[in-house]
Amino acid sequence: MSKPVRWILGALLILAGLAVAAFTIFGGGFSTVACHDTPPDWVYYYLIFVGVINLAAAIVPAVMLIREAKGVRIVIALVLGIVFSCAGFIFYYVLLGPYC
Repeated sequence: MSKPVRWILGALLILAGLAVAAFTIFGGGFSTVACHDTPPDWVYYYLIFVGVINLAAAIVPAVMLIREAKGVRIVIALVLGIVFSCAGFIFYYVLLGPYC
């Protein structure tokens, strides 16, 4: 794979990570509209933390791609990022459960 293609794919991966992190934070915030009790602030801080995990899950493989790491390591980083992101978002809903 040529160097310009790696840079373009890395930039697209970072942009996708920004979109997913924004969706996580705003989508998680909008999911509290129907709550019968107001969740405490630390629940929202956890949601921001999960958004940062989503962003890191996209930036790390992009940097690995630009620095020409092996394909297996990039795939492992992508899979681990998706697993940690999904687990964090699911745990956010577990934390939100008693209030909604």
